[in-house]
Amino acid sequence: MIVIAFIISFLLDGIISNIFPLNSIFYPLLSLVCLIVLYPFIHSEDYYKYAFFLGLAYDLIYTDTFVFYASLFLILSFLISKLYVLINDSKVGLVFIVIITICLFRSLTYLFVFLTGNISFNINILFRSIYSSLIINIIYTLILSFIMDSLNKKYRFKRGLRY
Repeated sequence: MIVIAFIISFLLDGIISNIFPLNSIFYPLLSLVCLIVLYPFIHSEDYYKYAFFLGLAYDLIYTDTFVFYASLFLILSFLISKLYVLINDSKVGLVFIVIITICLFRSLTYLFVFLTGNISFNINILFRSIYSSLIINIIYTLILSFIMDSLNKKYRFKRGLRY
């Protein structure tokens, strides 16, 4: 079930990116959101494996980088695990974790692109990329968490939260 959620989110990333232009207000990071929402349902040793392989697939299929997104997803998954300990397990807490993670993800990727010399630094472009990512990803967070909560009630998954 977890793998299916990752595959669907990964494919939706590509589909939504093809539907909406890059300069629209909908810039999906659904694979990253799926990684955040599914954290309580995955054991810690498997969670980092999922994060690395999801980032590696993101590298190979959606970008021309190799191991950049894999390592970035791995770093962010460590941050997500720490944020889940600090923030309560509610929808508001989940949205807050998504906002923090997306802001950090966008900032780190923008910093990487800037340091490699591909763009000049412009704070407006960074802020636009952050808020254009937040709208669709928060909606997807709420939908996916509702689905996971419904499945959890039906099948009684063990929530592997680590406190």
